[in-house]
Amino acid sequence: MNSDNVVKAMENLRGRLPLIVYELNEVPWRVVDWYIKLKPESNLAGVLQRSASFTTVTHDNGELHPWTTWPTVHRGVYNSEHNIRFINQDLSSARCFPPIWETLANSGFKVGVFGSLQSYPVPSSGKYSFYIPDTFARSPETFPKRYSAFQRINLRQTASDGATVSRVKVDGSVISDAIRLPFIGVRPGTFLALASQLKNERTNNEYRTRRSLMQAPLAFDVFVNAYNRTRPEFTTFFTNHVAGAMHRYWRYAFPDDFAETNVSSSDDFKRGTILKAMDIADRQIGMLCALADRDGGSLLILSSMGQEAAKRPPYHGELRVVDSDQLAKAIGFIGPVKANLAMQPDFNFEFESTIYAEEFLARATRLRDREGKSIWFRATREGTSVNLGLGAPKSVLESGRVYLFNGSHAATAELSLADIGVSKIYRDPGTGYHQPEGIMIWHGGRQRIQDQQRGKIESVRIRDMMLYVVSRA
Repeated sequence: MNSDNVVKAMENLRGRLPLIVYELNEVPWRVVDWYIKLKPESNLAGVLQRSASFTTVTHDNGELHPWTTWPTVHRGVYNSEHNIRFINQDLSSARCFPPIWETLANSGFKVGVFGSLQSYPVPSSGKYSFYIPDTFARSPETFPKRYSAFQRINLRQTASDGATVSRVKVDGSVISDAIRLPFIGVRPGTFLALASQLKNERTNNEYRTRRSLMQAPLAFDVFVNAYNRTRPEFTTFFTNHVAGAMHRYWRYAFPDDFAETNVSSSDDFKRGTILKAMDIADRQIGMLCALADRDGGSLLILSSMGQEAAKRPPYHGELRVVDSDQLAKAIGFIGPVKANLAMQPDFNFEFESTIYAEEFLARATRLRDREGKSIWFRATREGTSVNLGLGAPKSVLESGRVYLFNGSHAATAELSLADIGVSKIYRDPGTGYHQPEGIMIWHGGRQRIQDQQRGKIESVRIRDMMLYVVSRA
């Protein structure tokens, strides 16, 4: 879409406040079309009939990840400028490109943020209607503090289900937080759905893979409570639940993509997991449309990028850091280190200074396989944070041994995986992965753009469109 058409789009989409941004992570048009074909009476099908639709395209460099593509949308520049490349990164390098919520809050608008990626920490300005950081936040602080009980549960579940789904562990702190949930908006129906999920897990282990879907309705209830209490003029809500299901089970929704592999792609449960994830999103879209219509506002549905079929080599397991203190000990690092939440196979570490971060990075990169190749496929530092992407070298997976090299490229020690705080895990290898085209659906503007349905627009233009619509509303 050229500049003239972007201006035309903004003019026609000019709406009224509030503007609610539903961040439906990684969902492409193919999944939307698949869903509405199966469910032509769905909320999503209805919204599409009365909304403007676009295909967003991101040109971020390197491997595409949502923790990069969402900052591109929020900040209006690609990662070559904002330089946000991993979860829980030190964001000081992006200071010149503030996210849209910061720009609007500083301009006097009532703003709410719920779960948007790279939104940690809670600003100290107190200018926000509510502010609940993303599901990888380094700590559970929220504004107002009443929502911190939800965030503690949210972060605990993210940590528990980092790669493989573990058994539910209930202790005093979980119970203390859980009893507060009804007072911050969690509905009885959501509790019943959670109870049904846990019951199904006890009778069928396969249901564990659906547990992550339950974070979405729980978070959404809290979001609606915060929204109705404060009525912000601009607000975001992020959900990753469909993305996770697509990563695992793309081939079962779109078996023709894998017809040449001669591997069965028929599994109603796995196909149904993506469908259930979209059902959750569809209910939320219906409720958000109702909120926007009630207040005379607009709803913007975004995905920042999409997914497509991913055909991978045979899967033999992978490696995961399970004990960061043991890792630090093995490489001889004695300074203070904090392991933050990240997404397998990435691992994030935070330090008190750049000196400590540099030392840890240098020592960690001495870990290699028997051929002398690094076990990390990515090892980077940004400010006081270090990101390590843990590879799956064949020799390490087979032998369970790694080697500590010195500066002369000679191995000085042979170590087991346990010695370095790493274990071998198995999970669904994944049949869907990132691609640069996403969705944008704009509902509730004063006019519908008849001639721009699914026209392509660069993701860096979306921020200006949102700012224009809000400021001219």
